[in-house]
Amino acid sequence: MSGVDFEEFFGPGNDITPTRVEPNLQLILENFMAGIQQRQVGFLPRSSHGRLWWYGFAPTPRQRRETLAILDSWIGPTFSDLPRHRGALNPADPFDAALAKAPVKPLRFEVLPRATQDSEDWKDARGHVRDALLVLSKLLNGRPPSEFDAPRTTVEVLDDLGHAIAARDRTVALACLRELEATADLDHANLAFLRLRVFAGLEDWKAVLGDRDLDHVLAMRRPLSVTQVIQQAVYTRWFAPYDAAGKEEDLLAAVAALPAVFRTLFSGAPTTSRAQAVVEFLIAVEDDAGDDTLNRILDEAGTIEPGLPAHLRNVFHLHREQTPQPTAPSEPSAPLDQSGAPSESPLERATGMMARGELQAAIELVLTLEPSLHAAYLLLTCARDLQSPQQAEFALEYISMHHLRNLIDGASARLRDDLAWLEQFTQDGPCLDWRAWLDALDGDHGGAALAAGPEITDAWTPLSSDALTTWLHDASDEVLGKLGESGGQFMAAHRDIFTEDGAAELSERVLAGLALSGKNSAGVRVQTQALLDYLLSAHPTSAVFASALEWIDLIISANVSAVTTTWAIDVLQTATATSAAATSPATVGFFYKIINTVRPFKTALDPTDIEAINLVASELGVGVPEDLLAEQVQDADPGAPYRYLQDSKVVLYSLTESATTRAAQVLRILVPKIDIETSAEHDGSSKLAAQAANADVFVVVTASAKHAATDFITAKRGTRPVVFVNSRGSSAILRELAEG
Repeated sequence: MSGVDFEEFFGPGNDITPTRVEPNLQLILENFMAGIQQRQVGFLPRSSHGRLWWYGFAPTPRQRRETLAILDSWIGPTFSDLPRHRGALNPADPFDAALAKAPVKPLRFEVLPRATQDSEDWKDARGHVRDALLVLSKLLNGRPPSEFDAPRTTVEVLDDLGHAIAARDRTVALACLRELEATADLDHANLAFLRLRVFAGLEDWKAVLGDRDLDHVLAMRRPLSVTQVIQQAVYTRWFAPYDAAGKEEDLLAAVAALPAVFRTLFSGAPTTSRAQAVVEFLIAVEDDAGDDTLNRILDEAGTIEPGLPAHLRNVFHLHREQTPQPTAPSEPSAPLDQSGAPSESPLERATGMMARGELQAAIELVLTLEPSLHAAYLLLTCARDLQSPQQAEFALEYISMHHLRNLIDGASARLRDDLAWLEQFTQDGPCLDWRAWLDALDGDHGGAALAAGPEITDAWTPLSSDALTTWLHDASDEVLGKLGESGGQFMAAHRDIFTEDGAAELSERVLAGLALSGKNSAGVRVQTQALLDYLLSAHPTSAVFASALEWIDLIISANVSAVTTTWAIDVLQTATATSAAATSPATVGFFYKIINTVRPFKTALDPTDIEAINLVASELGVGVPEDLLAEQVQDADPGAPYRYLQDSKVVLYSLTESATTRAAQVLRILVPKIDIETSAEHDGSSKLAAQAANADVFVVVTASAKHAATDFITAKRGTRPVVFVNSRGSSAILRELAEG
């Protein structure tokens, strides 16, 4: 019922009984109540001692404010007390006191003139108001969805998902996942793969290991990128503390205790990160892999970090010391070769290599053998699992040279599927990296390449900082606009470059792309907030800062609506919370541009938005337009949700300080007795340890905090809770605190 008890409403204090009114009014009341139950705007009448009030119910505070503004035009001063009381409940009225406990307080106005005056005017007023409310509710509830809520294609949702991952915005990322689960043509397995990739992009390794489909994923054939995601999660959970501390005996104990289901994580693929090398090597050691496999991983480890091979060799030697050597074997049943060892055919050796995960070695051996269906099976299986373009080419060349296609076509469906997959995989060769993807932005036939999903782009090596800088500097406005239109996955892959010191101009160029695209979406909005944070952290020049404000103004103009005004005010607060804003003449102009942009949606501004606008205006020494302030409901108390924080010590933690600075300023205004600090300390500092240990309430903005810092804070808090904020901006912090 959306929190409305209709029996209570039409009970004591209300002379109206819906079942006893005239049939026409009874039908109207039933329609109103049905709408309220369905979380739509609706109105209910109350009569007492000859006076008549109408109460307007809205499902959200934003819709409540919008309804109040519309009532001014539809009912107005002629037939109501709206100009005087602005829809406020009467706290002295017991009937209203009960309604005031609702999550969204209803609006209330009295119908004028009252019954004590001229009876004809009284009847006309009541009939006019009732008919107006009926038409108004139909118009409000019958509106088509805005473009912000319209159904979207899978490509559009995936692009937003990339932006959300780049900005580390968990809220938007999970919303995109839910949208894909509801509307996208993806099977259960691919949705599970995508979900694990998203958790990895958010660096939420606990969520990876706790995923509902993890056991099924581990038991099935899966993309290499998904295996590497789970490897990273396993490394973080079981191995990272011992590996970082050089505790090699503890590493051996950890791999021995690793649940058996994770032994399938040995991929045999070339390792490119410390986590992959450690996990693959430890599993290979525990499973007594061959010297070729161990030496390959050690060679790859040397290209990752100079001291890593020696560290892993020590682990191996400890394992050999702790493992009893096998006694002389009993007489084998298999034939022996001249050295006395059981003989094994080359194909059998290759099959064993594949079973042990030594995929590349298996391919190299099979390529030297006589052609057969078994050889084709080994090549196709290993090449698909490796997902290496070079190995795929070798496998297809062997199959073509030896005319094995007919054998494969007559064999199992799995072999035919593997062959088709490899052929498609190699056909994508012209766009197998981000450089080619960027080239496609400037071409006429890049549609398929630009629509590449994360299952493809995850395997691409990110561009270097220099290469990306050069490309962004040389890109035309048209190409930048295309980047803004479809660059979500690209930004997710290159996030670390934009967070580097001195990268302000890069962020400004991408903001230009988002502005030139004219695109409106949740992904664009979270990316704008993130890029602004990066730009300000890199100490931009006055010219770069002024240019960024111009682009952001265009982005806000394309993205503003009744449901995004708080985001627009968040961006305004971020942009004006730094020294760059204080010294730039462009800041005041930007303030008025944003105020003028949100003015048509002023009823959607909540009380904390107004407090933020007043705060920024005060700092800039400018005035706030009176019409923005006039829309606020008289009984609205912006500080009420935060009153429980009074006399508490609160710490707001984020590595980008603009949002925490603004949130702290607003909270000091709303809760005068609050003791609040902001922190951007690195993990492990004594100051951060003291803050975490002593705060009554500790808030961590996970979108702008390193994983190690979050773990450090959580450990120092002990059993005391930590409030995690999964989005950027001061409003996200305030929203989490308001929910207690």
